[in-house]
Amino acid sequence: MSTSAFTFPPMPVHADKGILKPSRAFTKQVYKSIGAIFLFILTYLLLLLGAVAIAGAFIALGVVIISGLSSFMGLIAGVALMGSGLMLVFFTIKFLFKSTPADHSDMMEITPDDQPALFAFIKQLTDEAQAPFPKRIFISADVNAGVFYDSSFWSMFFPVKKNLKIGLGLVNSINLSEFKAIMAHEFGHFSQRSMKFGSYVYNLNKVIHNMLYDNDGYGKLLNGFARVHSIFRLFAWINIQLVMGMQNILKKIYVVLNKTYMGLSREMEFHADAMAAYVSGSNHAISSLKRIEVGQLCYSGLLNYWNSQLAENKRSQNFYPQQLEMISHYAANHGLKADSIGLPIIDKHTNIGETSEVIINDQWSSHPSNEDRGAALTIINLNAPVVNEPAWVIFNNPEQLQILLTDEIYAGAKLNKDFSVINLEGFKADFYNAISQNSFNEAYKGYYDGRGITRFDVEDAINMVTDTTFTFEELFTDANCSLPKKIERMEQDISTLNTLITAQNDIKTFDYKGNKYIKNEAQTVSGLIDHERHESVKKLESLDKNIFIFFYNKSNTGEARDLLAVKYNRLFKYQADAVQDYDLYNKTMLVFNRVYNTMTADNINATLTEVYNFERTLKPRIAVVIADEETRAFMDEEQLEAADKYLASKWIYYYEPKYDNEAIGIFNKGVGAYISAVAKRNFEIKKDLLNFQYSLLNNK
Repeated sequence: MSTSAFTFPPMPVHADKGILKPSRAFTKQVYKSIGAIFLFILTYLLLLLGAVAIAGAFIALGVVIISGLSSFMGLIAGVALMGSGLMLVFFTIKFLFKSTPADHSDMMEITPDDQPALFAFIKQLTDEAQAPFPKRIFISADVNAGVFYDSSFWSMFFPVKKNLKIGLGLVNSINLSEFKAIMAHEFGHFSQRSMKFGSYVYNLNKVIHNMLYDNDGYGKLLNGFARVHSIFRLFAWINIQLVMGMQNILKKIYVVLNKTYMGLSREMEFHADAMAAYVSGSNHAISSLKRIEVGQLCYSGLLNYWNSQLAENKRSQNFYPQQLEMISHYAANHGLKADSIGLPIIDKHTNIGETSEVIINDQWSSHPSNEDRGAALTIINLNAPVVNEPAWVIFNNPEQLQILLTDEIYAGAKLNKDFSVINLEGFKADFYNAISQNSFNEAYKGYYDGRGITRFDVEDAINMVTDTTFTFEELFTDANCSLPKKIERMEQDISTLNTLITAQNDIKTFDYKGNKYIKNEAQTVSGLIDHERHESVKKLESLDKNIFIFFYNKSNTGEARDLLAVKYNRLFKYQADAVQDYDLYNKTMLVFNRVYNTMTADNINATLTEVYNFERTLKPRIAVVIADEETRAFMDEEQLEAADKYLASKWIYYYEPKYDNEAIGIFNKGVGAYISAVAKRNFEIKKDLLNFQYSLLNNK
């Protein structure tokens, strides 16, 4: 694709720069940040003065001991005391020598010679935003963009040039106007002087974090000090007690400073969005939020897909056309139309994924929700014409970049030399074939996805059969088909409220269906949701039964009716069995997975005793499952061998001081084969029932 010329997206007409003025909420958070900064400085100075005073006393006492006790032990005690004091002072200032270089391992730097159009685009954008041009520009594989820099304590006082990161998965998901909006948002973080407070709070946060948690080097130094002599060990212990006292004070300051930083960060996001609206238009900033969500969903799905293909020694040739294919598939599945460049048309009312009706403003979150950001951008209401070209138009040799970054993704993957490289057409064939094999008929609109059919008495349902007036379309309306997801969402909302009720936190309010409630009302709201959930469950139970009756009526022969009843009873039997199998498997694995944690020998033996107790039930159950002909039909030879090998012996997983990794591998393969067979069997039985059921529609 040629990038010698492109249409630079225009700013909104009559854009008022007043929208860039910090809001009251932003100003309030700045003042809170100033207060937190002064609180930190005062606390730190007191701790530093205290450390210096203690060190001075230790040094003076050490001199007295050395001069008063003219002996080797006196010399040792005096030096140990003075050393402990100096190390205490070092603890309070060690952050001055700590630098956090940015991690470039997942990025690739590009230059103006490589990408002249992109650099020209960024230059024009930084001029409009009155922001500094990035020091360096990098590309990465993911759906992301950001401005970053090498950070240290001294970066609060000396200017630090920022770098820009652009994820190709992001570029792949948006048009040129949206790309401008996203870049303007990033530069918005650094276009106002008041943003400097965010940097101050961030770096002071890191100072406290360094003193609380980044103490490996100090710990090694103290251990070396303690190994010199038993007297040194005593004063090292005293040093530890003093440090722990300082840390207890700093933990309280850390809570205040961290909460302040998170609050300021959220306001900084709103301010950066205002910059995006001013430079590129609210409409493009809003649509970019939605398209990024879709792009991220599809990118993650693609990663998972190709991870599953590693075992078959297959890899992707180029991630990005395949990500676009997944975006196209997502749009088709959700009834979204595509624009002229193939991207889904998503308006501000489109929900990406299931959204909770319980909203808790998380004071520990550094970013506001996309819903809140979209609402703020809507209020700004600055629209600009769309330049509906792919963002790739400003990149030279985009396909070459895409392949380079795809290769980078696979840099650490374990593939044999004879691996297969799958192009777009091969991916589409495999991907849609997998969907066909692992999904139900699209006519059901996802109604049966991810759940068991509600069990009912088939004979009773047959006795209820009448000349029903239901039609297929009336049974499988959008509202009915969304009912299982609605129930799932309500269960999650109840769980969220129960956590709010029991957690000891300072959250005071929450929103439910657009109304604000105080924390004390969480129990009442949870009860309301549970009542609604109960009614929805009853409706789902009735609907599942009515669907059976509808298809039973559609059967034009007694044989078809009998077969439908048999298939339902067969599914209900295996569904009930699977519930017990999943429960047993999950409980066993919850205990067994502890072996991957660092534990003492006693804890390892106690854990494996629990595993052996579970195996008394698990092994006989596996034997029953794999002996069932219905289940064996869904196991390949390798799975059967793995299950048989696991059942053949009593495996001992730990011989002190080492685990038996071979035995652990046999356990994982054998138990994995069993639960995979259960899942495959139930899916195929259910799919067979639903396909047969749908075929009855053609009967007269």
